[in-house]
Parts: sequence; structure tokens; C-alpha cells
Amino acid sequence: MKSITFECETVTPMFLAGADGKTPELRPSSIKGAMRFWWRAMNGSLSLEDLKKKEAAIFGGSGENMGRSKVSIKINTLNLNKSKKKLPLHPVPVKNFSINILDYLAYGTYQYKKGEGNIFIREYIEPGQKFTVNISIIDDELEKDIIRTFQLLSTFSGLGSKSRNGFGSFVILNNKSSNSFYVNIKKDGLSSTLPKFSAFSKNMRLWKTKQSYDSWDKSLAELGKAYKYARNKIESKHHYQKRQYIGAPIIVNTKQKSKLNRHAKPYFMSVHRENNKYIGYILYLPSEYAYGLESLKNFEETKQFKEACNSLNQHLKDKLVEVSL
Repeated sequence: MKSITFECETVTPMFLAGADGKTPELRPSSIKGAMRFWWRAMNGSLSLEDLKKKEAAIFGGSGENMGRSKVSIKINTLNLNKSKKKLPLHPVPVKNFSINILDYLAYGTYQYKKGEGNIFIREYIEPGQKFTVNISIIDDELEKDIIRTFQLLSTFSGLGSKSRNGFGSFVILNNKSSNSFYVNIKKDGLSSTLPKFSAFSKNMRLWKTKQSYDSWDKSLAELGKAYKYARNKIESKHHYQKRQYIGAPIIVNTKQKSKLNRHAKPYFMSVHRENNKYIGYILYLPSEYAYGLESLKNFEETKQFKEACNSLNQHLKDKLVEVSL
């Protein structure tokens, strides 16, 4: 059995609750679930059948003959600071008023209270909190895959609710790489066709903030402003025909809402601490949008998805810098 230890520190607020759904807690099941996602992203060239078999062989599965997980996770934490205080203010004008762009990114984690503004429903784990993740692997041959998967999780995403919007970002303190990124993803050798699920392919793109910042919130705010700007640019105000393909559902009122089933956007925001400065990144991982639907509708939905994302991507470059992969 092989044991790997990652010493980590939270970079942005982490909305990760325990079994009661309220108390902030780092749980092995949450980390394993996030690792499953990035393991799949790393293995997008596999067929769905092979992918399911290999994933179940590593992380366990409920089907017949799938067996138990070859990976077990333990977490050590020391008095994690938790808070319900408001996020730092970074106002963005909207019509005749302004909104906090960080609240825009954290939408769904708070409730509006008259006279007090947005109040968080539950506490979150504050930035700057240290924790250790120990991963035990039954099969030594899986060591490289597991290390790479955990690094991908820290590099391009985070843990907990709103992790695609830059919350829950964390840094690996005992990482040996001298590169800005723990994992260098190269397009060479990747598929040029859209994968059926979120995975690395030649269609992926990566952007970063034009400068580094002295705090996590300034970096994340810049990402939020860039994303909101690009999202609003793809069609005129009060129209949602194109924007619904980025992420659904969109519900404005009883008359204006997307007709699409729920789906997550293919954009992943993260904040990195590099040389005591903070840089924001957005990773674009497109996939075959309407997989599983009848062929004609599949084609039309995927076409609309591509057009909406391509338009948004064009506008992201107005505010961010594209990173060569």
C-alpha cells in the first residue's frame, strides 16, 4: 500500500458543509467526488464503457463486480476558522445601482435581508486555513494517476459549492514543482473532437488575469467582472436564448426562463497564490452538450452550445490574457 500526503491551504472561501448540510467541514467523500471528476477529465480519450470500468476499479462503484475503492482518504485539520461575514466589496454597476461581483459569483449561498443586505445561510471555511490530505492507495501503480488527479483539482478548481466560480480554491504547500501550475496540460496528443463529458481536448482554452494582485478577493473579482462582461456581451439585455446554453436554468421571472434541463457551465474559475501574489484563471472545457438526446436535437443543441461559448470566449479575451497550452 502506498501513502501520499498533501499539505494544503485554502485560498478563497470554501463553502463545504458536513453531514448536517450546515456545519463547515472538510470530508473525504467530498474530496473523492471532486477527484473522480478530474480523473474523468484526464481520461477523456477513453470510451464511456472503459471509462466507467476503470473509474470504478480505482474509486469503487455500486454495480456488479465493481469492487471496493482502491483509494482511501483521511483529512487532518486544526481548528479551521469559519465565518459568516460578508465578502469584500467589489462593486459593479448594474442599471441605477451596483452589485458586489463576489456576491454575484457566490449566488445561492446567501439570502437577502432587508436593512442588512446579503447574509450567508451558513458559515464558510476562511482563506488561509491549513489542512492535510492523506491518500492511501492499495495498488502502487496508481500513484502517478492519483497525484496528478489531486493536482488537477487544486490547479483548475476547488472544493465545495461554487467551486466553478472560484470559491474553494486551495494551494498544495508541499508541491515540488517550480512551475506556476502543478500540472502542465498540453494539447498535443489530445482528441480534436468534443468529448461526451467534461474532459481535456484540443478544444479547451485557458485565460488568466492581466496582472497579479495582493489579495485573493481582488483576483477573483477581476475574474468575475471579465466573465460577467463576456456573458452579457453575447446578446442584448433581457434576452437569454444564447446565454442559457452557457449554464441552465436561467430564471428571471415566470415568463423569462430557459427551457433547457439543468446543466453546469463548462468554465472553471480558480485563484492561485504565486510568489505571495494572487492570479485568477478560467479554464474552458467543452463537451458534447446534448449527449443522450435524439440525434437531430443533439446536433441542434450542440450547435447552439458551440456558438454561445465561442461568442463568450471572444469577449473573454477583451479582459483577460489567453495562456498557450
